[in-house]
Amino acid sequence: MTASELPSQSKRLWLLGGLAPLAFAAPLQGQAQAQVIWEPVTEEQADQLQILVPAVDGGATNVPTSPFESNATAQPAAPQPIVWEVVPDPEASDSPTTNPSRSTEVVWEPLPSTPSVAADGSHNGPATAIVWEVLLNTIAPLAPENTDTFAGIEDVQSSGNSTVSSSEEPPAEVIAQEEAMPPRVIPGPPPPPPLQALNRSIAFGDGLVGPDIGWRVPNGLRWSRRWFGDATVQAINRRQKGDDNFFDFGQGDGEGIVHANLLQTENWSVGLNTSFRSLQSNPNIAGGSTGITDGISTGFRVARAIGDTGGIAFGAEQLIQWDDNTDTGRNIYLMATKGWWLGNQGKDYPLVIANGGLGTGAFQYDNPLRFACINNVQNRPEPNFQRDTDLCWGPIGTAALVFNEYFGIFTEYNGTATTLSASLNLTGGIPIRLTWGFSFAGSQELREDFDQYRWTFGASIGF
Repeated sequence: MTASELPSQSKRLWLLGGLAPLAFAAPLQGQAQAQVIWEPVTEEQADQLQILVPAVDGGATNVPTSPFESNATAQPAAPQPIVWEVVPDPEASDSPTTNPSRSTEVVWEPLPSTPSVAADGSHNGPATAIVWEVLLNTIAPLAPENTDTFAGIEDVQSSGNSTVSSSEEPPAEVIAQEEAMPPRVIPGPPPPPPLQALNRSIAFGDGLVGPDIGWRVPNGLRWSRRWFGDATVQAINRRQKGDDNFFDFGQGDGEGIVHANLLQTENWSVGLNTSFRSLQSNPNIAGGSTGITDGISTGFRVARAIGDTGGIAFGAEQLIQWDDNTDTGRNIYLMATKGWWLGNQGKDYPLVIANGGLGTGAFQYDNPLRFACINNVQNRPEPNFQRDTDLCWGPIGTAALVFNEYFGIFTEYNGTATTLSASLNLTGGIPIRLTWGFSFAGSQELREDFDQYRWTFGASIGF
């Protein structure tokens, strides 16, 4: 062996020694899956440690392999790939099952100096970098077009290149199929509760009570099924012409009446009432000669519902008089009432109520429209009790506009006066109502002067 062959032989020994650990670790890679870490080294470290490093020129300089080539100048050759061979495990080589023909070759190939990165992450292809640039003002922004309609359907091209207009009707079979289908039923609002009455107030089948729809004139609706009775206090200002104070009680007096519903069915109601003619005792004013407990009398009321918005009633107030101090007459009446819901398809407020009929007693005192009179039914010498002398019939009635369950207005003609009033229901529970108005016409004339107006007031509570 010559001196020139020693370095070459030494490199081969270092190569075999460096690959020996790889041969021992090869059978264990399937189990441990250890990662091989490559670290860069300098040329000085490679010479000192005798580490085999691939040539920079890709192996262009050949190492002399014979004595005849040792003294010759190194000749350049074509780049050749470096082939690494896996040395089998010595222990495994003794086994008869070892197959040396199945060795794995690791091939290293030189890479271009400026590799390009492909879309899939691999380093191949020409050394070209992909650069994306933003092109400004290349596409005009889209703006909505002004149209005369809110929406439209553009014409479309069918497969036969025939234009189909959006205004054309659908096919005949589609129209026939739609006509064969049952009509669509859209549910409407629930029906309102039936109309009922609590004394002079409007009431409903669900137990709610609204404002008054009359002052003295009763209505024809059946009694409320929720409330047993009602108590009412009424007053009127009997001021004379020339009185300056409109709100002065003047020469007036008040009266009270209590109603009790004793019997009722699905459509009928039967009740009794008791009146107290005097609520004050002052002999210095008209009507004050009687005491607070004077003028007690009794009456009745029978009513029947007609549908959910109507009814008819027959009754009397002050019919049976327990003393001689009642001066309002025997008010017998026959009334019919009908209501109409005006809102939300006829099922919600406002509510219009028309109420009319015939009445006697104080309703027809000094009324030019009275008829069928029975004279001298009861002879009383006192001027204030002349209303009970004759028993005549005449028209009476009210017209009311109920805005909701808390407020309404009405006008009333009771035979002796015409009033305009407003009523307020204060609560949604126990019914408490207040009614205030004024009388602007008498039985025979319109009161043109304001000093002739008389105010009226009523307060009621149900139980």
